[in-house]
Amino acid sequence: MEKIIRLTTFAEEQGQNASLAYWLSRPPQERIAYVERLRQEYIASIRGKQDGVPQGLCRTLLLVERESR
Repeated sequence: MEKIIRLTTFAEEQGQNASLAYWLSRPPQERIAYVERLRQEYIASIRGKQDGVPQGLCRTLLLVERESR
């Protein structure tokens, strides 16, 4: 299989990509709602692979204390 990479600008891609033009025309609330729907579908698809997948986005915080010199 030959991999092909094509560099483009955002302006060129916006003019050629009907899907992008559609989503940019939608209100932000609708875009966020659709992303949430996709997230729910993804969580449902991996639920059988992992136990204890939490609802919502996972957040972690790591604090590292550095020694002062």
